[in-house]
Amino acid sequence: MKIHYLVTSLETGGAEFAIPDIVKTLQDLGHEVSIIACEPRDMGAAIRLDEAGLTYQVLSRRRRALPIILAAYLRKVLTDRPDVIWTSLSWGNRIGQWAGRITGIPVISFKHSASVRRYTYRMREMSRLWVGDSQTVVQFLRDEMHIPEQQVLAWPLFQGNPALPQARAWDGESVLQIGSVGRLHEVKNYAGLMDALAFFLQKHPSLRTRLHLTILGDGPERQALEAQIARLGIGDVVSLPGFSADVADFLAGLHVYIQTSRYEGMCLAVHEAMNAALPVIATPVGEIRDAVTEGETGYVLNGSLNEALTDALERIFAAPQQLGRFGEQARHYVLKKFSRERYTQAAARIIDRLKESVHSN
Repeated sequence: MKIHYLVTSLETGGAEFAIPDIVKTLQDLGHEVSIIACEPRDMGAAIRLDEAGLTYQVLSRRRRALPIILAAYLRKVLTDRPDVIWTSLSWGNRIGQWAGRITGIPVISFKHSASVRRYTYRMREMSRLWVGDSQTVVQFLRDEMHIPEQQVLAWPLFQGNPALPQARAWDGESVLQIGSVGRLHEVKNYAGLMDALAFFLQKHPSLRTRLHLTILGDGPERQALEAQIARLGIGDVVSLPGFSADVADFLAGLHVYIQTSRYEGMCLAVHEAMNAALPVIATPVGEIRDAVTEGETGYVLNGSLNEALTDALERIFAAPQQLGRFGEQARHYVLKKFSRERYTQAAARIIDRLKESVHSN
């Protein structure tokens, strides 16, 4: 089949960073795939596409109104008509669904989080099939978006890679390096993390020089976070270096990974951290609920973020030897559960179901 993989943008983000593996897997299964983005944004994901040797097209150089982007995509369809439009993220879904309605081309749509925009809900029947990037999202598609079970499939968008560099266990003496990777966006709740870190330091001022938090990424919350860091007086223990494509080496330089998201789907960043043998401190949302087990692969942030983070850090400083064990167990979990074989099998099941759906109409 000829597939158009239509995404909202090529900005920094988990769904965008998953594109190379998605496309290469579909190609390995014998399909022709074209990558098309509605708009560029920060183009952070383009680096990964270039490294993978994949070409792409961007429909507009900036954010444009829906009719303009839709017209641009329809012109593309006229010269290169696909058998299937495979969409990802809200704007990509919306453009693809309208294009499918106009042209009669079947649409299959990814869902990457357990939340929904109003227009996504209203237009849900315009996609022939929906794919959740985790079991959490699959359940959301069925229960909250009311999509029939036979039209919902799962494709967990993470593959364990034993060849990636591993982090070294903390020795309990050096500065504890805590890190996170993600867009500086309110859904990640980095503002809450700053407040919680400041709360911990107020309670344990002697540990101020014993830890450092680095958040790798950029986004619309940068200025607000910088102002908050200055107001809280924690600029000496927090770094916001911006975007970097070198995530693997960044993770390998940490001792513990932290994720304070309000909601998630698969959360590739957490799984990549676990792949790097990092213990994880995280809120129990999305697939993180299964991945991060209290006392086995990390620390779960339940209830008040201030109190929960303080409790986790107190335990880490009291028993630093736990981190190495948690990290090894985290790595074992992702390498076993998210193998290349399972990843490919999930893709093949989706393609088979799509062919059945197309032939039955």
